[in-house]
Amino acid sequence: MELEIPYRLIAGILLIAMIVGLVVQNVYMIPQYPRVDEPFIGIIGDKNSQLKGEAFRTLPEATVLLEFLDSAGRVGQHPASAERQELELLLSKLAALHQDLSSTDRQVKATLHLPFETAHDRVIVGELCGMCLQQTISSRDLDIIFESWRLRGSTLLLKLCTLYDLSESDVLFAEKQWLALWNKVYSLSTSRCLPSLMSPLSSVRDAAPYEPEHLKDTRSYDYRYGGLSASGGNGVI
Repeated sequence: MELEIPYRLIAGILLIAMIVGLVVQNVYMIPQYPRVDEPFIGIIGDKNSQLKGEAFRTLPEATVLLEFLDSAGRVGQHPASAERQELELLLSKLAALHQDLSSTDRQVKATLHLPFETAHDRVIVGELCGMCLQQTISSRDLDIIFESWRLRGSTLLLKLCTLYDLSESDVLFAEKQWLALWNKVYSLSTSRCLPSLMSPLSSVRDAAPYEPEHLKDTRSYDYRYGGLSASGGNGVI
């Protein structure tokens, strides 16, 4: 008596194995981003801490500000707060963007794996860097992104100064450092991200930002709707 080979069963098992293999491969290919509620370490963990150090070296004002706040927090024996972690993340984005835009490689490296934070981001900083390198972002969009960072950074800084019970002179020093580094990165971004009027595009097929005619005479966007900002905050501690 000949045994009947279960071709359908074998085909079904092979199909299921292929599907499982594709799912597992897709899961392993998804990049692992740090959780927002976890302490931020480097740009994407310990293995890239060197990139973070290089980014902060290009923006020494960020290091001065963090060390100043850390020294004030140790004096008052204050534990690490969510505001402190978010401020460090925001400073890391500014430093990484400054490094990528200053580099002659013209590649998205330091900003590549920085996570998106809804409290202060309008776009993923890595995508912003890519648009800047290709000069495909409009001045209005660039202003909105940097103004969001400036307002959120000022709010976080005031919260930390209040938590650490700093003097008026210390608060003014911290605000001066924050505005100095923000202006430094903003000035570099406007010069690198926006196409110069003196150097027209080499081809009409090149990508370029587009701004509709009916928006050219509009006022600057101040993020206010019913007294609240776009992120839901009103800037008050």
